[in-house]
Order: sequence, then structure tokens, then C-alpha cells
Amino acid sequence: MASGGTWPAARVDAIARRDGGRGWAAWEGNSRVAGWQSGKEGPALSITKSLAALAAAKAADEGWLSERETVADTIREWSGDSRKSRITVAMLLQQTAGLEAGVAALYRDPADKGRNAIALRAVDEPGSVFRYGPACWEVLAELMQRKLSARGDSLEGFLHRAVMSPLDLGSPKWRSDGKGRFFLSTGAELSVVELGKLGRAIAALLRGESAGGIGVGHFAAMIRPSALNPMFGGGLWRNVHARKSGAVEIEVEDVLDPPRNREFWKNACLSTKHPADLVALVGSSGRRVFIWPSQDRVVARLGVAASWKDRPFLESLV
Repeated sequence: MASGGTWPAARVDAIARRDGGRGWAAWEGNSRVAGWQSGKEGPALSITKSLAALAAAKAADEGWLSERETVADTIREWSGDSRKSRITVAMLLQQTAGLEAGVAALYRDPADKGRNAIALRAVDEPGSVFRYGPACWEVLAELMQRKLSARGDSLEGFLHRAVMSPLDLGSPKWRSDGKGRFFLSTGAELSVVELGKLGRAIAALLRGESAGGIGVGHFAAMIRPSALNPMFGGGLWRNVHARKSGAVEIEVEDVLDPPRNREFWKNACLSTKHPADLVALVGSSGRRVFIWPSQDRVVARLGVAASWKDRPFLESLV
């Protein structure tokens, strides 16, 4: 989108509605400028990962979590493992911890997902491979739960008090395990309007403005990408290579499995037609929040279809 331009509403609307579209909306600042069925709500799926990063940033603001700390300092079961004992919080948020993806162990109605998460194998050296999946996020959930429990609190209570309520996000439904523990890799249910609020809060933080009482510095630390995949950190997908010679546009959902090497990610981008500061929150089957921080613009969409592709939608916004 060109800054200060007119919304190409008809083209955007036509694409947003197809491929299982349920609702979408666009904002300039706090003003909704276009949309359709923006009150629709549903599972945000992996967009939940960005809520986890906000929670981690707030925990750092409060002084009880650091991206630099070693997970085994809290999850003592890992202390004797040559690989797991070297995993840091930053590696969890970057998905470079070396853990197996853990889809079956974590998503097939586990009685205790935390126990299953810490039992997952470290199949690669920490910091050597970007591997997408729920493992890192559910280890983070277990780590935060243990720290919060020692403080007389719970992860569920903290999420609502420290992130959801300050950002005016409801999510009365949240996927949980047999113990009632919220998933951090997926699980929040949000409306299109609430996805827009989330996007605008992240936009402000990316511009260096506090949002929802979350500090800019700790948020930046929790979403910092790795050298293995400069596009990803803390649940945010960045268009960082858009102006690079040789940049290659990708469909994020199509390139997550199997894991790609460092060479693949060093030229990948969301769109060469959009600014390098474009950020996307990506949930399966067409759940999206696109954020242009410098332009103070956000677009959110809910949909349910594996056929959804970002490229036509982003091109309609140019």
C-alpha cells in the first residue's frame, strides 16, 4: 500500500471473501476504513504465537523472564542433557532450539502438554536449524507456568491480566490440555476486530511506542529473529528481504515442512511489492494480520481454507 493512498476496497474485498473467507477489516490508525463481517470470530491458530511473545515481553518487564536465560535453569529435567541444557528462551521464540516439531505429542488431546513438551527429543544441535511447530511454544508455556506457579500465579491468569485485558482482547475460548493449561502455539479465539487491535498494538511496539503496558525494549528482544531465519521471531513474519537483490516471494504456509536451510531463508520475503517493514501474523488456512508499522496500517482476516494464498491479497493492496 502506498502511504496516503486510497484503499482499493473492491479488489481487496473480493479476494478476502474467497477461499473460505469469514470476515476481514482494515485500519488506518484506530479508524476502520474498510471491511466485511468484522465481528466474526474464530480460532486464531498460530497467530496465538504473537500473544506468547507479548506475554514473554511483559514477564521480562516484570523481571522474571529473560530471552538470554537457559531453559534448564527452570526445567531441571533438562540439566543433564547435552543438547537441551543449552537451549535458551530466545531459541524457543525463534524456533531454533533443535527440538522435534512435536505435533502428535502435543495436539492429540494430551492430558498434560507440558510433560509431553519437555519429553520431546532434541534432534539437532541448539541454534542450528529453524524448525516450525508447537514444540518450542509449549516448552515456553511450561517454563512460564513453573515460574508463575512459584509466584502463586498461573499462565492462564497472567495471559489475561498482562496481555489480553490491557489490549482489550476477549478470547473466552482458548484451546487447552487435560489440565486446563492454555496452548501458546495455538488456541486463542479472536474476532476480526480483536485481530485488528492485536495488530495495532504490535505496530505501535514496532514503531518504538509502548502498548498495553508492554515495554518496547523487551518486546524487541523477544521477537528478534535468528540468523538461521531472519524472517521469523516471536510469531512475527517479516518482509525484511523485500528490497534485497534476488529476493524471492514465498507463501509461508507452503514452506514450513520439511525444514528449510539457512540459504533458503536468506532471500525469502513476503512481498517485493511492499515495504521491508511489513510484518505478518500467520495462522493456518488464511488467518492473517498484516501490519505496516511506519504507515500505521493493519489488515486482519479470518478464513478457513487451505487454498488461501497471500500473494494475490497483498498484490491487491498495492
